[in-house]
Amino acid sequence: MMILNRYPFLHFSLRTKSIAIFILLVTLPSLLIGNVILSRYDAVLRQQYIDAMEKNLNTIELNLSEKIKAIEDLSNYMIYQENFRRFMETPTTPGNMVQMNKDQTTIEGFIAFQIMSKVYIKSISLEGVGGNQLQMGEPVKGLEQSWTDLAQGRRGGVIWTDSYELESGWTGNKRVVSMFRVINSFDNPSRPVGKVIVRLDESEITDLLMSAVPQDQGSIFIVRPEGDVVLHQNQNLIGHPYPSETLLSQFQGGLSKKVSSLKEAGASYVVFSQPMKSTGWYIVAMVKDQTIVQKTEAIKASLKFLILIILIFGLIALIGFEFAMIRPMLELSKQTSKLKKGDFSAQVKVRSRDEVGELGRQFNNMVMTIKELIDKKYKLEIRQKESELRILQSQMDPHFLYNTLDMIRWTARLEKAAETSQLIETLSLFFRMGQNSGKRYTTLPEELDFVHAYLDLQQKRMGSKLQFTLHMDEELNHAVLLKKIIQPLVENSIKHGFKRGGGRIEVRCYKAEQDVLIDVVDSGVGFAKDKLEAIRQVLQDRTGDEGIMNHAICNIHERITLEYGEGYGIELPSEPTHAGTCVRIRLPFQMSAQEEKR
Repeated sequence: MMILNRYPFLHFSLRTKSIAIFILLVTLPSLLIGNVILSRYDAVLRQQYIDAMEKNLNTIELNLSEKIKAIEDLSNYMIYQENFRRFMETPTTPGNMVQMNKDQTTIEGFIAFQIMSKVYIKSISLEGVGGNQLQMGEPVKGLEQSWTDLAQGRRGGVIWTDSYELESGWTGNKRVVSMFRVINSFDNPSRPVGKVIVRLDESEITDLLMSAVPQDQGSIFIVRPEGDVVLHQNQNLIGHPYPSETLLSQFQGGLSKKVSSLKEAGASYVVFSQPMKSTGWYIVAMVKDQTIVQKTEAIKASLKFLILIILIFGLIALIGFEFAMIRPMLELSKQTSKLKKGDFSAQVKVRSRDEVGELGRQFNNMVMTIKELIDKKYKLEIRQKESELRILQSQMDPHFLYNTLDMIRWTARLEKAAETSQLIETLSLFFRMGQNSGKRYTTLPEELDFVHAYLDLQQKRMGSKLQFTLHMDEELNHAVLLKKIIQPLVENSIKHGFKRGGGRIEVRCYKAEQDVLIDVVDSGVGFAKDKLEAIRQVLQDRTGDEGIMNHAICNIHERITLEYGEGYGIELPSEPTHAGTCVRIRLPFQMSAQEEKR
């Protein structure tokens, strides 16, 4: 009560609480936080774009460097491989024609493999000092002497060309970027033995670059450290210094900054540069500043919309309902779970007088009421039923035990031992099956084995006066039922039905829809009409003569009803025209857990 008086806000209705929370804790904070987020989000998105572009350029550089290294390794292989050296420095004469053909075949296979496995290679040309020449791949021709002169000046060093145009025998004019290299003698590195030219398809490199910067967003190109353009969308710039003093000054300074700004032709650009370690070139990407702004504007517009929707509805639901409804409901749910598990100490702390608080008080009253009912009534009835079941399950006719032991004693005297051994084994089996061993259930075949053992012993005592048959449908092989519910009925038939000396007993087990029916039929004297009606009345109303209520039929019926519910138990079909009795057990069809998993 102290808490309730101290915080009158808790007494308001849920609607009033929600409106107050919305105004004070959602609307005002949303306006402030939204302005702060939007003011800084532009810088964050811009930086994210820059980071992504740098990552893309780094990936492109690695890709290009791998291709360049693969080409240079190819030329190194030619220096150290004997077939190449012999082909380039040995003139073809009739005396060495066979060897030269072998060398050429080996070289052609190697080059063909390289061209097929590396799609960016358009053609490879070899020319030796001995006059031998070989060109494979796409047939091309054009002006390449200037690059050959540069390669000769490098005396074995690698020369990578700018983009230039050749005439292809397949597709017309073609632009390539090539590697020129003089191949020196392995024995005398200062003596050249030939040269190799590996031409790369410019479009393969251009497509790779354009994947990072599409043409409508800016340009991307490759320049040498001194500023000369190696590859560019504008072919007029190739081989010349890039026409921007600001950018050239950055090249001359070694491009210390990977990201910078540049204005060109009235447009603002963000310039990204990525050095290539393999060649010393630079991959330069110039992205229009407007492109970055457009990308961030779309995201910021979406962010504004999401902030408006999420903060208005989400925060109302999250914050308002959290304090006004969600927390009390969660506590109520937690205490309900405790009650479900049987913990009757469950109590809800009532913090308000609104609808949720009233629900908590009603819950507490309900728990107390249930606890009192269980303590005073249900627990007593449960204990009583358990006691009755224990007494019922432990019942056993001592006369049967005495008669059987007496019969075994006389049989042992009259016979030498064989039949006595069999009887003792049967009796042992019967007692072993009859023990509960802490289990209330058994399978139908095991229960019938128990009944069969009992009837075997009785037949030894009564002789031919007792005849019996046991039948079970095959589909009931794994049916599960309570223990000791058939044998007492069979015993009842022998004790009360065969007063004239003997008879026949049939036990039939079969399935009817989803139920298991067990009929115990004997040819005895049957029930008197008045007693039959009295038993039926007890089975239906659970009340009647004390002597009849203690009858085995009534006890078994009560066990089954307690276990499986109404609709199951003992049934007494109409009396047949002939003498005898039929007692029917109705059970639900159930299987063991192992069989259900199968």
